[in-house]
Amino acid sequence: MARLFTYGKLKRTCTVPGENFLPGTYYTAYGIQYGAGAFNVTANSMEPGEPVEIVGSTDKGYNVKRATSSITEATGGIILRDVMGVNAIQEGVFEEYLPGKAMSFLPFSAPVGWSVAVPVVIGQTPAVGGVVYIGLGTGSSVLGAVYAAAQGGGSDTLALTNWKFASAKFTPTTSTSLCAIITRV
Repeated sequence: MARLFTYGKLKRTCTVPGENFLPGTYYTAYGIQYGAGAFNVTANSMEPGEPVEIVGSTDKGYNVKRATSSITEATGGIILRDVMGVNAIQEGVFEEYLPGKAMSFLPFSAPVGWSVAVPVVIGQTPAVGGVVYIGLGTGSSVLGAVYAAAQGGGSDTLALTNWKFASAKFTPTTSTSLCAIITRV
C-alpha cells in the first residue's frame, strides 16, 4: 500500500526549536517510558507517527492494524519512531514497518506526560492546548492524519479528549508536509 505521509530530506539546520522532529518521534515523557511493543499483523506497511488500532495482544506485545473508521481512544495508538523492526534507513529517514515486523507503539491511553510528533493535514492551524482530532478516512478526512478541528460535523474525525497540541505546526523536512507535537494530558 502507498505511503500515507511523504516527507523530504531532513533540514540541515533547525531554525525554530523543536522543528526537527519527524512523525512518530518520541518528544518527551515524564516518569517511566510506556512505549509498548507491537506487531503489524496486516499486509500493509505502517509508518512512524501513524495512528493504528489494537486488534489483540500476546505475551510478546500488541497486534495492530492500520487505523479504520472504527478506531477509538481506547483501542488506538501511535507508532513511535525507533530502530525496533526497521529494515532500512534511507537518507536518514526510516522506511515503513513491514508486515510481521516489531515496532514500538504508544497507546492513546498512555500515562499523562507523553509527547510525540504526528503528521498534520496541510491547511490546519493547531493552537497550543487545542484538542487533537484523528482523521477516520470518511467524508472530508484523511485516514490517520491529525486535524486541529472536527471535520464533517465531527463524524469524519475522532476527538482525542486526553490529548492536546503542545506545538504549532512545523515543516521538519525539505517537503511541505507538516508535523506538530501532541501531548497526553
